[in-house]
Amino acid sequence: MGQAVGRIAAERDHTVKAIIDPGHEDSSHKELSVEALEDCDIAIDFSGAQSVMGNVRICKEAGVALVEGSTGWYDDMAEIEKVAEGGSMLWSSNFSIGVNLYFKMIENASQLINGFDEYDVWGHEIHHNKKADSPSGTAKTIEDILLRNIDRKTSVVEDKLDRRREDNEIHFSSLRGGQVNFEHTIGFDSAADTIKISHSARNRDGYALGAVKAAEWLKGKTGFFSMNDFLNL
Repeated sequence: MGQAVGRIAAERDHTVKAIIDPGHEDSSHKELSVEALEDCDIAIDFSGAQSVMGNVRICKEAGVALVEGSTGWYDDMAEIEKVAEGGSMLWSSNFSIGVNLYFKMIENASQLINGFDEYDVWGHEIHHNKKADSPSGTAKTIEDILLRNIDRKTSVVEDKLDRRREDNEIHFSSLRGGQVNFEHTIGFDSAADTIKISHSARNRDGYALGAVKAAEWLKGKTGFFSMNDFLNL
């Protein structure tokens, strides 16, 4: 993701002032610091959940806006928002514009399905074999959308099921394999038919472009924002 973000930022006439990576030979710094962010306007981060709190603190101290693409930290959302107060941060479980439109489609479809209890609901995702978490942040967002909008569904099961699935549950499965796989499918299934809504990514460019465009939107703003603020969805 870092390489894709750097390439697309350069294509859009931005200057990459620092590459921060402890393991990459082309990095300018091994760890994030106020000094590493000198002369920077915005930092874009996909490093991992364990780094988010520290990144927020350092970026705020440096006066640098933060676009945060790591997932897995949302249980600490309230605390991180408090730490970010007075600074500038935009987060998303997925920066692909197509995926965020997909979220909106699932929301609309869920509201329709809510009125027809003959339809059951399930979900499935595929990601590449280097993906660090399962389910993904994108899957978590989809699960939240489904639970908010379908009254008869009150919980999600993400693990292998060795029992009958309960009527109030949604089973959301995850598969990891291959080099560049990003695919999510939601199924609304009845005895008569099945409705599927799917999104598949061909590469990482859509995610990187969304992050760079979000950074362009964030420049000069103060606050704690999500992708929905940028896209006005």
